[in-house]
Amino acid sequence: MAPRAETLDDLLLKAGTPLTELAAAAGMSPRSLLALRKGETATPRIATLTKLAAAIDVDVVRVRAAIDATRAAAQADKR
Repeated sequence: MAPRAETLDDLLLKAGTPLTELAAAAGMSPRSLLALRKGETATPRIATLTKLAAAIDVDVVRVRAAIDATRAAAQADKR
C-alpha cells in the first residue's frame, strides 16, 4: 500500500500556528482557509497560495500538492 499523500491539514498542523493567524497572513478569511482544509475550494489564486506557503514556511509547490491531495481525499470520502 502506498503512503498517504501529505494534505493541507498535515502542513497546517506542522506549522503550529492558529488558523486565524494563518488565514490573516495569507490574506484570506478563516472560513476560506477552512474550505481549503476540507477540500471544498477548487483552485485558490496563486497569490493566496504564495502567501499561505510563506505563512507556514514551505514551498508553494508543496502547498499546491497538499491542496490537491486534500481535494482528492475529500472526493474519495464522498464515494
